[in-house]
Amino acid sequence: MADLEVDFQRLKAKIADPSFQKNRGLSNEVGYYIFDYDPRDELRVREAVQNIANSATIATIGANVRIFNLYELLMSILNEYGYTNRFSEFEQEHGMATLINEINNILEMNEERNLIVEKIQASLIPNEPTIIFLTGVGQVFPLLRSHKVLNTMNQVIDHVPVVMFYPGKYDGIHLSMFGELEDDNYYRAFSLRMEWNEHEDF
Repeated sequence: MADLEVDFQRLKAKIADPSFQKNRGLSNEVGYYIFDYDPRDELRVREAVQNIANSATIATIGANVRIFNLYELLMSILNEYGYTNRFSEFEQEHGMATLINEINNILEMNEERNLIVEKIQASLIPNEPTIIFLTGVGQVFPLLRSHKVLNTMNQVIDHVPVVMFYPGKYDGIHLSMFGELEDDNYYRAFSLRMEWNEHEDF
């Protein structure tokens, strides 16, 4: 059984590596990584991610860790457009599938420079060494799908490493939300815990 605390120590060591920070040795792939975990460990993961971000700065590791919670980004954008209060009524009238489609249209999720990606990019300081942590993946499901966020994001933000914390399983190809719901396939991210625990079941 893979040890979550051990893997967080491995993550701390990895993000402090200058090669990781500069996306070196990736065979022209973008520096996107997925740290998958048992959804039952959600609160432990949130605390550990925040602790790592608090201690990881330019002074300590040579780069700042920036946390972007997808649910908070989604709600911020919808609030800006004044849509939030209408969604409960909209879902009752039209159903969840139509609501999901409507939200994705508002966010322009089929575009590379969609509103989620634009909001993240606008928050980055040019030329500042940065590592992006993406959280809130389970909170925002099924309104936003993680593979769609990654597919569009890596077309625009390709100069800093990105780590997505995923409540489910990722085997390097298949994403399975909460370990049960098929999310979709994604081929361009490196599975951190699979690499570290090749012979473990986690």
